[in-house]
Amino acid sequence: MTHQAFYGMRFMNHASKAILSSAILVTIFAGPSAMAHGSWAHVQVTGWAMEALPAGELRDLLTGDPEVFNAALFGAAFTDSGYAPIGKDEPAAHAYGEHTHWESFVQDFVDWIRANDPPPWTDLESRKRVAFLMGCAAHGMQDEIFDSLFLFQAKEHDAGGQHNADPAMDGFLKLDGLLEFVPTAYIPMDTVLELYAGLSHKVTADVIQQAVDLMIGAYINDELGLLIAQSLGEQYEPEMPWTRLHYMDPEIPGSLASEIPATAGYMEAIWDRLHGTFDPDSAVIHTYPDPDDRILGNDAESPDSWVTLVYGAGAAVDSLTATWVDTRKTAVDYTLKGTRWGAHWTRLHRLQPGTSLVSGEWYTVELAPGLEFIDGAVTTKVSGLRFQAACGESGDLPCPDTAETNTQADPSGPWGPGCSIAAPGRSVETLWLVAGLFLIVAIRRRSATG
Repeated sequence: MTHQAFYGMRFMNHASKAILSSAILVTIFAGPSAMAHGSWAHVQVTGWAMEALPAGELRDLLTGDPEVFNAALFGAAFTDSGYAPIGKDEPAAHAYGEHTHWESFVQDFVDWIRANDPPPWTDLESRKRVAFLMGCAAHGMQDEIFDSLFLFQAKEHDAGGQHNADPAMDGFLKLDGLLEFVPTAYIPMDTVLELYAGLSHKVTADVIQQAVDLMIGAYINDELGLLIAQSLGEQYEPEMPWTRLHYMDPEIPGSLASEIPATAGYMEAIWDRLHGTFDPDSAVIHTYPDPDDRILGNDAESPDSWVTLVYGAGAAVDSLTATWVDTRKTAVDYTLKGTRWGAHWTRLHRLQPGTSLVSGEWYTVELAPGLEFIDGAVTTKVSGLRFQAACGESGDLPCPDTAETNTQADPSGPWGPGCSIAAPGRSVETLWLVAGLFLIVAIRRRSATG
């Protein structure tokens, strides 16, 4: 089936399109799958993150010209396009799609721009290429956050997993009227072909273009794509009540809303990397919880008690040394994990306590120097995150607001005022079948090693 068949659907009524597309998509996307964060959701979060950037050159570049803004939005969709094709093009398409998700691709892209088209970017094509990079990178970052954090929440509260939580994101956004960005195709083809030259399968312009045409014709469009997203939301709404309520809750780590400041901070870090001004000692661009805020829960068996550090560049997963102590300097035993899929260059670390936290207690996570990043940079300073345990559990009296109790925490040490590691500002029958099998275009994502 060629992409032209999908364009023929435009001349059918919605019901006929849905019936035909169901049969086609089931054939294309059936098989074992491990999915990731819906493509529509990636586009929206990326758009919102660009709009949330602080005033300055980066925000001006990304939001000042509709073509540049669209290039970033399409980069956020493009990353999953490689999972669409089947047949002879599948291995090559999958290879580029998988590679595009990870920090090794981002770093190669940064290096390419610095060597071939360094700042300032005075022509439109240069600015669009930078924006496309930002969109691709944002997608990968969002997948790491969502898969490593929110999916565990969905499992705990709704017995959910990637098979339903991922497509539900797009569906719930449609039900809530939040699918506001619909990008059109833009690919800096010569550049990405050069970046894919070292992959295990030969990636050609035809492979990429056919995959992108399939993705657009099947899903990332304002006709059939929105109809499918609507059906996904209607299917999963009764199945996942907690997820439906909290998928846009900024207080839940890994929710779509919580990804916005992390994505914006990551874009700022990539901007610094492009300009050669990236500071490894300021590489923690977001944390869950926020500095001097309260963690979601204290139960060591729940993801509510995890502390997560998000980086502006890929960090070697085994290079972090950290201590976790309370106000009496008593150590908290914890398990350190990187991104869920085991990539060597992780964009986050999760600290999972071995015992439950004490209600209302203040804790500090201190990072020792020596954290290694993908560009060769290494941290040289001690940094830390201070936060409060949840309150009011097991009949305990509620704690005062964090603003009132913050002064009770030990202000000494490198985690004192002004030394927080996270900088501010970075701070329906046939359609049912489609919904069950078609997670946007990213349906066969496998666990990767980066």
